[in-house]
Amino acid sequence: MKKILSLLLCCSLLFAVATLPASAKAVPETPETRTVEYLPDGSYFVTELTRENSLLRSSQGGSKTSTYYNSNDVAIFAVTVHGSFTYSYGVSSSATSASCTVTTYSTSASFNSKDAWTSGKSAYGYGSVSYKGTNTGRTVSISCDSYGNLS
Repeated sequence: MKKILSLLLCCSLLFAVATLPASAKAVPETPETRTVEYLPDGSYFVTELTRENSLLRSSQGGSKTSTYYNSNDVAIFAVTVHGSFTYSYGVSSSATSASCTVTTYSTSASFNSKDAWTSGKSAYGYGSVSYKGTNTGRTVSISCDSYGNLS
């Protein structure tokens, strides 16, 4: 009887340990929202918001990526801003950090510059790319409300 109880206890402990998260780091999700902005020349930007699963109720993180496509539906470059936020549920929120990444997909595009900053409850990223002799810049922002919702 003691062996059976010991075996059940060991199995219970193994199950409990296996279900604990490996770390407190957030896990990215699939994009939550996707918008398309068409430009007069037939090119367009596709912007996607991705929220991370935060293990803490008072913090949130996520990223927003805006990808530029030419009129032939070929991806040329993307600007991504990643923001981290703290919030007091239903009361207030604040952006605590911002970072920006610029990715070029076309050999006709070259990276110029990037910048990232926070202001209030928003994180901003700016990226500039030269494409076919024209400098194109894009500012992407991500915000968090007092309920932890990103937009």
